[in-house]
Amino acid sequence: MLGNGSDELISLLAMACDVPGATIVSPVPGFVMYGVSAQLQGLKFVGVPLTADFELDEAAMLGAVAAYKPAITYLAYPNNPTANLWDDAVIEKIIEAVGRQGGLVVMDEAYQPFASKSYIDRITRHGHVLLLRTLSKFGLAGVRLGYLMGPIALIAEINKVRPPYNISVLNYECALFALEHQEVFAAQALELIAQRAMLLEALGNMAGVRAWKSDANMILIRVADAAKTFEGMKSRGVLVKNVSKMHPLLVNCLRLTVGTAGENVQMLAALQESL
Repeated sequence: MLGNGSDELISLLAMACDVPGATIVSPVPGFVMYGVSAQLQGLKFVGVPLTADFELDEAAMLGAVAAYKPAITYLAYPNNPTANLWDDAVIEKIIEAVGRQGGLVVMDEAYQPFASKSYIDRITRHGHVLLLRTLSKFGLAGVRLGYLMGPIALIAEINKVRPPYNISVLNYECALFALEHQEVFAAQALELIAQRAMLLEALGNMAGVRAWKSDANMILIRVADAAKTFEGMKSRGVLVKNVSKMHPLLVNCLRLTVGTAGENVQMLAALQESL
């Protein structure tokens, strides 16, 4: 099922699952649209904090599933803004627990082009698991085309709330053209992965900076003073994302986007000068 970006599909999932008492559960910090879609649709949203190292809190997640019996449980793979992949064994336990409660699990693989693993070959094992992807990180952010995969019966039900003309001719013609030249986009992703490795090595050698391993096109770092560092980098012509106030676990954290080789050199210099 196609959507006007992943955001529309997330909204349609909330609409399709809007039954009395319905709840959406997701680890936090995570993608803000999971909570926003619940709020706009009038559903309860329960954010389950990650551990201090941004891993899934297995006991807390299983406890939330048991307590709230969520209609939808979102698991981003890799997560945004932490950029990490979570433990597959813990994910499997959560999927099984949600299945026993009669809910859906949505694996959000928005950043899959940069990730070392995917869940696509495993969703057929579970009849209640859907996989969400987007062409944004494939290389077509402005085209706005997301897609939802899963069992035919589930997709058919969610498709009932989809607007009949949500995807334009230009949307899908752009997507088809890109897929005919996917080797170009794959090469771009490989270059970003190489640049990410360079950035992680440089950040690991930079005093006053902690960087977390990334499977996305972004890197989460912690500095002594995120606001000061953010403003310093901005004054030097480099804009990053200050996520330090998004969640208590993200205190003094910034999210760096992996760019071209030249952009990355400029970003590292601005970061070093702004610490």
